[in-house]
Amino acid sequence: MMFPNSQDLPSTTVANNAIATMGKSFLFDFETGDFVIKDGRLVVTDEVSAIKVWIEKILYTEKGRYAVYKDLSYGTSIEDLIIGTNYNIAFTESELKREIEDAILQHPHISGISNFILAREISGVTAEFTVVLKDGTMVESGVNLNGG
Repeated sequence: MMFPNSQDLPSTTVANNAIATMGKSFLFDFETGDFVIKDGRLVVTDEVSAIKVWIEKILYTEKGRYAVYKDLSYGTSIEDLIIGTNYNIAFTESELKREIEDAILQHPHISGISNFILAREISGVTAEFTVVLKDGTMVESGVNLNGG
């Protein structure tokens, strides 16, 4: 027989409901638009920092703009809400919150978002929030949504 029966394969589980390791992730500086390098090497992040980078990346990626994500529902439609529109402020804020939450909750290690605050600034809109991981860890996060 070329392929084993599935009942003959060993099963693997994650003990104590701990979050499985996400793998190696590297620190990214969104201000410079490049990975952080120290002593000639990419800086490896811990899981919390990797999740923060992932959050910024998904929120700064406009949905449908890049071919690499065309078959995924990756990114947000935030630019449509904050650039050149005359939407009601309450509607805009509600939709921004929904877009951000929908995007962030796609991560398999994130179970929820709390303490969500939007603030209008000269440079755009700042969103601050607490991300709740599935293991109960609380991660403070925030982004400046300048629309481009």
